[in-house]
Amino acid sequence: MKPQFRISVFHGLDDVSADWPSGATDSHGARYHPFQTVTFLRVWLDSFGRSGKCSLHFIEVRNGEGVPILFLPLCIARRKGARILEFIDAEAADYNAPVLFPTEITWDREIVDALWRQIVSALPPFDFLSLSKMPRDIDGISNPLSLLGDRPNEISCHGNDLRRPWVEVEAGVPQRKTLMRKIRNLEKLAPLVFGLAEDEPERREATAAFIRQKQWRFEQTLVPGFDVDLDKRDFFDKGTEVFAREGMLKLFYLKSGETIIATIWGLTAGRRYYAVMLSFEAGDWAKFSPGSVLYYRTLQWLHEHGFEWLDLGIGDEPWKLESCETTFPLTARQSAITARGRLFDARTRLIAALRATALWQALRPLKWKILRGVR
Repeated sequence: MKPQFRISVFHGLDDVSADWPSGATDSHGARYHPFQTVTFLRVWLDSFGRSGKCSLHFIEVRNGEGVPILFLPLCIARRKGARILEFIDAEAADYNAPVLFPTEITWDREIVDALWRQIVSALPPFDFLSLSKMPRDIDGISNPLSLLGDRPNEISCHGNDLRRPWVEVEAGVPQRKTLMRKIRNLEKLAPLVFGLAEDEPERREATAAFIRQKQWRFEQTLVPGFDVDLDKRDFFDKGTEVFAREGMLKLFYLKSGETIIATIWGLTAGRRYYAVMLSFEAGDWAKFSPGSVLYYRTLQWLHEHGFEWLDLGIGDEPWKLESCETTFPLTARQSAITARGRLFDARTRLIAALRATALWQALRPLKWKILRGVR
């Protein structure tokens, strides 16, 4: 017998049901990433989403008896004259996925296609479908939306499995002997403190340090930073206390004397820690690798406190590949629905091809060097 679905669509977070998870843990047995919680979505709406340039569609899927099956935060954005159906994201989420509840449904492509048609019929018209960064499962529960994928996502997520014995986790730390020597050298300079920011003044100090450290890094790599992306800055600066109140935030720092020399700003969902933003001091501190020292100490703390994963999230940077033994492949779906959507797709492909040229890659950093020079 084919499952029957009841679809409800809400256009504001104040209207969604109490079944939608808001914090680090959930009493209904839901499995989810923090990026789809009510708390994350509220912070997102007050930063990345405050322009109001997209319509919001919070979808709740239940069975015939009203038991929740999956919840899905989507939006329809307007870009280049086209209406794009996508996850609520704006590059703020490492994973795009539904909130999943325990169910006896055995998902296959036929059932998922039928569910998706029902969801789409409840939404306003759109021209192009863009689903990205979809994981195959969430903590062991199969993600049905991944079956909609028609290609691998271009970038994967990576993490450390902390369910293993500590000796095995520690053995995978890159250049561990060298790192231990750097820790000893730091301890000779001044008292070395590994900390977890647990009150507001401590969180404010650590947040200010990581914003300053990341801004320096953005400027050195000639990419837009907090100075031009105020949405991103406000997400972290103003969102820190919101996430802390909901018990989702874990903000680690490493202090040499009175100076914070590295931070990890991250969120939790269940027994998984998501290291969303990492920062460290450069200059004379670089030879001590403070970022690597803090990462090692954080791994140790999470393992001791029963966490199952340290998730470094999206990105195939060499340091992530070296630091993590586990890769989480993701799927994506891109499809034009209308003629306007096909035009949007063609323009997007052309722009991507131009940006891949050597000339574009050479000229792009100059833009930010010039803009920062005139301010």
